[in-house]
Amino acid sequence: MSDAERFDAYYAESRDRLLVLAFALTGDLPASRGAVRDSFVAVWHHWSKLKRLEDPEPWVRSHVWSHAQRRHTARIWHRDRKLDPEVKATLDELAKLPVADRKAALIGETDPGTPRRLEPLAEHCAGQRWPRATIIRRAGTTRRRTRVVVGVGLVVATLVGSGLLVADDHGVHPTLTAAGDRLTSVPAGGTGEDAVQPEVRITPSSLVSTSQLRRAVHGRVWRITGTDPKQEATFPCQRRAFADPKASTALVRNFTARHEKGEPQLAAVQAMELSSDVDAARSGYATANGWFAGCSMPGMQLLSVRRIQRLGDDAQQYVLRSWGRPTATFVLGVARTGRINTLTLTRTAGAHRPDLAGNLRLLVIAVDDLCSTSLGGHCSALPKAVTVPAPAAGRLPMMLSEFDLPPAAGVTRPWVGTTPRQALRNVAATGCDDSSFHGRGWKHDATRSFLVPGAHLAAAFGITETVGRLPDARAKRFVDGVRSKLGSCPDRELGTKVLRLAGGPTWTAWRVRTQVTAKQTVTFLMGIVRSGGAVAQVGFVPDGRHTMTTAQFVALVHRAGERLRAMPS
Repeated sequence: MSDAERFDAYYAESRDRLLVLAFALTGDLPASRGAVRDSFVAVWHHWSKLKRLEDPEPWVRSHVWSHAQRRHTARIWHRDRKLDPEVKATLDELAKLPVADRKAALIGETDPGTPRRLEPLAEHCAGQRWPRATIIRRAGTTRRRTRVVVGVGLVVATLVGSGLLVADDHGVHPTLTAAGDRLTSVPAGGTGEDAVQPEVRITPSSLVSTSQLRRAVHGRVWRITGTDPKQEATFPCQRRAFADPKASTALVRNFTARHEKGEPQLAAVQAMELSSDVDAARSGYATANGWFAGCSMPGMQLLSVRRIQRLGDDAQQYVLRSWGRPTATFVLGVARTGRINTLTLTRTAGAHRPDLAGNLRLLVIAVDDLCSTSLGGHCSALPKAVTVPAPAAGRLPMMLSEFDLPPAAGVTRPWVGTTPRQALRNVAATGCDDSSFHGRGWKHDATRSFLVPGAHLAAAFGITETVGRLPDARAKRFVDGVRSKLGSCPDRELGTKVLRLAGGPTWTAWRVRTQVTAKQTVTFLMGIVRSGGAVAQVGFVPDGRHTMTTAQFVALVHRAGERLRAMPS
C-alpha cells in the first residue's frame, strides 16, 4: 500500500472514534469535529514519521484533545436544550473528573469497540460529514510546504535583521478552513467548514479500490475485472438495471480474488447511483432493499437480515444462498448517504459461513468515500449491525414464500408454491392435532403448499403452511391446545411417536412418526408459532433421505413467525 492509501485507511477508520473521545473530554461537538479535522492535517504533515509507529493513535489523540481543549467553551452542553438527557448525564459524570483522570479513563475505554458508557455519546456524534481524505492530504501538504517556506524566511530574516522574526510568534498553521479556497471550489453560499465540501460528480475514482477491498475482506489478493456504467444482471435478485431509473449517474465495479488451493472462490461488487434529489434516492434505496428481501430468483434463500446502525442515512445487510449448482453464498450491503445509494456484494462459492464483518467493512468504506461530498449525507460513526426480522415481501407477505425455504437434501430443483387460498382445510395439520383455522372467529385464514416439480419425489413430499388470526387470548389457547394434543398423541394414537425438537413461549416444533404398516413409517415435521393473535402452522413431509435438518426446520418455523408481522390486525 502507498503512503496515501495507508493514511486514507487510518483516517476513515479512526476519525469517528477520535471524535467521540474529544467530545467526551470537552462536551463541545463543533470544537471536537474541528479538532479532529485539523489534527489529521497535522498527521499527514508528519506521516513519514508516524507511519513507522506501531500505533500512531496516542500521538494523534493527544493532538485532538489539545486542539479541542483550546477551542471549546466550558460546559457548552448545558446550553443545548435539545441534548439527550443520557448524553448530558454522561458528560456531567465525566466532567466531575480532573482532566488528567478523564483522559486516562477514556484511553482505557477505547478498545474493544465502543464501551457501554460512551454509546450515548457515539450516537450523538453519529452522522458527521467529513472532508475527503484527499482534501485532508492536500491541506497537510500545504502545511508542510508553508512550514518550509517560513523556516527559510526566518533564516534569511535573521541574516538581514528583518522584522519577520516577530511577524507570527506561533508560526503558520494552515487548516482546512484557512486553506479552503486553494483546495477546492466552494458550493454557492458555502462558508467556514462547509467550504471544504466540494460539489462533485460520481466518477470511477469514487468507487472502492483494490487496496480498500483488501482492508475490508482480509487474506486475499484482489483485482478489478471491470468498471462499467451499466448494472444489468450485476446482483442476484436484481429486477431492473437501476434502483432509481432516473439516476443521473451510475457505476459498477467488479472484483475477483486470487484463488488459493483449499479456499473458497471469492468475488465482490460495488455499485453506486446518484439520484436527482434525496427523495429519489430514498425511493431507489427502498427498491434495492425490495430486490433482496423478496428475491424472485429460483433456488435462492434469504438467510438473514441485519440493520446497520450509525452508517449513512440508511443501511441494511442481507445474506442469501443459491442452492443450485454451483452453490454460492451472497452478502449484500445497501446504504444511502444523501443523494447517493451504494450497494456492495461479497460472493463465496459453496455453503461456507458468510463473512458478514468483511462485507460491512466494505460498505463502511464505500459510504465514507462518498458522504463528505456535497452530494452525500451522513457518514459512519462506529456502525453496529443488529439482526432484524425479514422485511415484508412476497405474494402474500404474511405467509412463507419460496425465498424463505431451505432445500431438501439431494434435491437441486427449486421450490414452487401454490396460490394461497382460504383455509377451508388445514393442510399443515397432523393426525395428532387435526387443527382448523376456519370459522369460529378466525380471520385472514389462508393455506398453501410448496412442491418441487420434476424432481421425481413421493407424492406426499412438500412443505405446507396455514395461517390465521384470532383475538390474542384465544390464539394463545389455540396454540396451547395444539401443544397438549401433540403431547398426548402417543397415548391416543397407537404406532405414533412424537419428539419435541425445540420450542419457546410462542412456538414449538415436533417430529411425528407414525407406523402405517409393519414395513412403512411416515415421518412428519410440524411447527406452530404465534405473534400476538396471528398464528402459523408449518408442516414438512420428507421423502427418505430427501429431508432437512432440525436446525433448518426450526429456522423455517421462526421465519413463519416473522412473516406473521405482516398479517392485518
